[in-house]
Amino acid sequence: MKKILITGSAGFIAPHIAEQSLKLGWQVIGVDTEEIEDKISDKRIKYIKSDLRDLNVDDIKDVDFVAHMAFVTNIPFSIQNPLSTTYDNIDMTAKLLDLCTKAKVKKFIFPSTASLYGHNKIPWVETMSIEPIEPYSWQKYSCEKLCKMWSTRYDLKTSVLRLYQIYGENQRKDTALAAFINSKKLGKPITLTETTAQSSFRTGRRDFIYVKDVAKAFTATMLSDNTGNGEVINIGTGITTTMEQIANTIGGEVKFIPRRNFEVEAHQADMTNCYKLIDWKPEVKVLEWLSNFVKDV
Repeated sequence: MKKILITGSAGFIAPHIAEQSLKLGWQVIGVDTEEIEDKISDKRIKYIKSDLRDLNVDDIKDVDFVAHMAFVTNIPFSIQNPLSTTYDNIDMTAKLLDLCTKAKVKKFIFPSTASLYGHNKIPWVETMSIEPIEPYSWQKYSCEKLCKMWSTRYDLKTSVLRLYQIYGENQRKDTALAAFINSKKLGKPITLTETTAQSSFRTGRRDFIYVKDVAKAFTATMLSDNTGNGEVINIGTGITTTMEQIANTIGGEVKFIPRRNFEVEAHQADMTNCYKLIDWKPEVKVLEWLSNFVKDV
């Protein structure tokens, strides 16, 4: 039986990775500083309440795979607190990589972000130049390089998944979809940022990817014989949806504000490399999922 350790296990994506791992018959260990019982009630999961930097080799003994989901992920917060978020995110990633090497973990998966492509033209390909425009993306990119170095220098198999706009059950309150749905609940207008005059679309476009599809991409990467060399893989759908389409599907009043300087107008993944490396494809479409979800709102 395979064993997976998931850091940040009380977060948004991690419980879905745990659920998918259990479906595959794996043992699951969750690590977080927060309580996890309200996120995952399955008693098959072993839970360690701890800061990652306090873990030791015995805590991850005989672990096959590590999904390192613990990260300070809020972009505006990282802009306001560049020093503390840089220290926390990079320090704990380096220490976990070192620990995994000592424990002889078979594969380490790091979730990066599509936001570090910056203002590159879409679709975004993994080999493009990287243009982080805020601290969060820079921190993710730095950790990507740590993963590659650990793979090359210390023979730890690592893979980096650049995740696009994730949505789904239990999504964080600071995500766009959650904020839009909450606005509808409160009877408030949905706020959208406008694109520049040069754009053919009034609002930005995003490559939305369902969280349970993301979880399957993680386990597929772990099981693939083609991964583990510190490679970077886009995890999206290759399809864009405008924020105005999202707002109209949710329903309610919409108001427009100017674009913020850390936002880009369009995200879209080139999925060619992904489909070559792992046995996985996204299944759920955002507007269909959203239409069903908002019926109960």
